[in-house]
Amino acid sequence: MVNKSFSVLNIAFIGCAFISMSALSSPDCANLKGCEEKFCEIEKQLKISQEIGNQHKTKGLKISLKNAKEHCTDKGLKEDLVAEIKESNEEILEYKNDLQEAIEDQKRDKVRKYQDKINEENNKITYLKSKLADLE
Repeated sequence: MVNKSFSVLNIAFIGCAFISMSALSSPDCANLKGCEEKFCEIEKQLKISQEIGNQHKTKGLKISLKNAKEHCTDKGLKEDLVAEIKESNEEILEYKNDLQEAIEDQKRDKVRKYQDKINEENNKITYLKSKLADLE
């Protein structure tokens, strides 16, 4: 017997992942900056969620778009990016400590895990810095 809720959840997850990836790679929004880019990305996700009939996601995105249009400022976006960069740098410090401990304990799987996490955070910082540079 097939677990229908499992299948529905998998489909919903795949749909949400597709929506997120579509919005991130949206060429229509790439030439915009700051709040205008944010509005565009939300609108793209909204359109996709409406097309696939995800009413819950559609409702949430409509609220997000309304809030963004009421409160978004380029200054606020800059502050958020700076805070995210700081948070990622703090994560890297924690991962480096964990990495050193894994090296001392000779746990290869953990060493690889923390190296990967450090690389992910560094990539995230590079992306965030490019977004911040776009706003300046």
